[in-house]
Amino acid sequence: MIIQIFQVLLLASATVLCVALVYYIFRLTKSFEKMQTDISRIADEIHPLLESFDSLALSIKNITTHAEEQMASVSWVVNSIKSRVVDLLEVERKIREGIEAPLLSLTTNLNAVKKGIATFVQRLKF
Repeated sequence: MIIQIFQVLLLASATVLCVALVYYIFRLTKSFEKMQTDISRIADEIHPLLESFDSLALSIKNITTHAEEQMASVSWVVNSIKSRVVDLLEVERKIREGIEAPLLSLTTNLNAVKKGIATFVQRLKF
């Protein structure tokens, strides 16, 4: 008789465990379905985001290319101006050298003439 009671208890426990297992499997299935729905929704939202990133990358590439072209242009202009300034400085140096020596000679001569006239005037006074 005790064996029959244990058998009934074991069968009841097995039944309760089976029901609990079915319930947990049902909840697990619902969770997987919800995860699948969320993943599908995220995938749908990521697609436009990826397209936006692709468009952004293309825009950045175009801006970078344009900036590099502008930098090359500016570099060319700066180099051109630099060479012109160097040429102007060279011309200024040549002009200064060409005028400075004769002017120095002229001032020396004028000073000599001035001293000569001053000496002549001084001699005339005595």
